[in-house]
Amino acid sequence: MHLVIIGGGITGLSAAWEAQQRDIPYTLLEASDRWGGKVISSELRMNGARFLVDGGPDTIVTRKPEAWDLSNELGILNQVEDPGSETRGIYVLDAGSPQPIPLSPFRFVSSTLMTTRGKLRMLAEPFQPAREDEGDESLGDFVRRRLGGEALDKVIGPVLGGIYNTDPNIQSIMVSSPVMREMEREAGSLVLAALKRGLRRKKSSNGMKKPRFITYKQGIQGIVEALVSQLTGDLRLNSPVRYILQEGGKYKVYTADGEIHHADALVFATLANATADLLTNIANEAGKLLENIRHNHIGTVSLVYRESDLPRLEINGLMIPRREQRAIDAVTFTSKKMPQRFSSGYAVLRVFVGGGRPEVVEYDEEKLIDVIQLELLELLGITALPLTYKVFRWQNGFPQAEVGHLQLIDEVEKHLPSNIALAGSSYRGIAVPDCIRQGREAIQKILTTKDAKRTTVGQAAQQEAYP
Repeated sequence: MHLVIIGGGITGLSAAWEAQQRDIPYTLLEASDRWGGKVISSELRMNGARFLVDGGPDTIVTRKPEAWDLSNELGILNQVEDPGSETRGIYVLDAGSPQPIPLSPFRFVSSTLMTTRGKLRMLAEPFQPAREDEGDESLGDFVRRRLGGEALDKVIGPVLGGIYNTDPNIQSIMVSSPVMREMEREAGSLVLAALKRGLRRKKSSNGMKKPRFITYKQGIQGIVEALVSQLTGDLRLNSPVRYILQEGGKYKVYTADGEIHHADALVFATLANATADLLTNIANEAGKLLENIRHNHIGTVSLVYRESDLPRLEINGLMIPRREQRAIDAVTFTSKKMPQRFSSGYAVLRVFVGGGRPEVVEYDEEKLIDVIQLELLELLGITALPLTYKVFRWQNGFPQAEVGHLQLIDEVEKHLPSNIALAGSSYRGIAVPDCIRQGREAIQKILTTKDAKRTTVGQAAQQEAYP
């Protein structure tokens, strides 16, 4: 069997790694001139100073173990770094003013972000009835049901909406935060489930404590570089797929450079909006269903300042709800979060765009920086101009998993031939561990189908030989 994997982001690379572990010959085709997709790091240099910035995710959660396990398989755990807490010093913009998110009991009681009524409603969470069915619901509906409308509006909505670049009222919880539904089923309450899980972790600790979040010494791209260096298959950059034809249960994959790649099986590790076009000739109904998945613009801009040029701020991160109608969605002080990546005496901020005002992602760099500077001036009092910056943007590149998304993917897969698998952020989870899992599971699915088919053929041959 020869396998063609389309898409060289973290999903496609993980699929190639799984195929390699199972001795399956493969060709990996990537349209761009680099591997990794949104898992990208870049080094800026200026007057001898060095700044290592990430374009997409900058940390990976280890509660989902796939990235940690893959790093172990690749032998790069010595390159892993612990970035520390993701929640320290996080603020939310409320009525134009940054307010600390009250995570400690003392801050919760004294916070002016929520009313007394809203706080009491949150404290009543353990007494709310648990949902018992497996049906999907929006993040917004779940939070309102468990914690109240004010918690959604003031705290949870801005944070989750910022992470997933979407409106919590339409985002599927079963894709974005299934752990919350798991906790509700497990203990009937988020609070009680968190306490139980904390006790279990304490009992199972054997001295080696896995950090809650990880990154890599050479930036998030470290896991990509390790994968590429250890993959031995046919890896092709600058190889966009133009179309695919089916021939007797096998496939011909035509690329822009005139190459034709023959495949017994295909893995699409591409966004749904790209996959839909490529399925036209081989699974048109599945392609039409994939067109129902929306993809938003998203971008990040890392800006470098002298520390002395910035006002003193306690803020490490600022989440900006869409109701505030700002041109930016969030700001993080990455030099506070991971100071080892940056030369001393400088501050590095990362600004997120595309959620509240998608058109901002399409601005030319000069206009984009001007808009960001105005926002930073009004929100954080930053008057200085950046010394240098790096822009990353993905137009129509951030999939939206709305309520019922997993049911849609189930329906899509019913219309696919058994030797085609889908994997990646448009399908069953958007985080890096989700993409790694899907890439590896795609290979397992194809192998399982192939083995089942071979068994069926073998049984039919036996029956024919020995009726």
